Amino acid sequence: MKLFLDTEFTDLIPGNKLISIALVDENEEFFYAELTDTYELKDCSEFVKAFVLPFLFGDKHRMSSYDCALKLGNWIEDRGEDCILACDNPGWDMPHLRKLLEPCWPENLHKNQYHPVYVPAHIEEDIVLENDYWVHNALHDAMVMKKATDLQIKLKY
Repeated sequence: MKLFLDTEFTDLIPGNKLISIALVDENEEFFYAELTDTYELKDCSEFVKAFVLPFLFGDKHRMSSYDCALKLGNWIEDRGEDCILACDNPGWDMPHLRKLLEPCWPENLHKNQYHPVYVPAHIEEDIVLENDYWVHNALHDAMVMKKATDLQIKLKY
């Protein structure tokens, strides 16, 4: 099963800090978390302050990185079958996932493999508008990847 991964983080620089993470499975069931102990406002770029932080959901999705790792690992294991990550930006997203899950990596998740996802801009725009999604929200971005992949498969046949 593919798990579509997206993260939001403090800046486009090495050593950035995780803000939020989302995984969406092929049935559109999802895991989403906003981290409470990984960054401070001063760590965030002006772009992140303007286009990421205002689009966080807050409340029930906020948790420590420790709780996130446990809940995320359990959520992945609950998928029950072999899982592989699918993402459009593995260079930024995969290190954050690895850091979270390293102490408790789920047995059903391929560790060093991922499925690359490419979403053409016009397809992304259509999905965002059709579903009233927020760009630069990890859950919405992961949903866009999942829906775009489904659409591209349909268009091939």
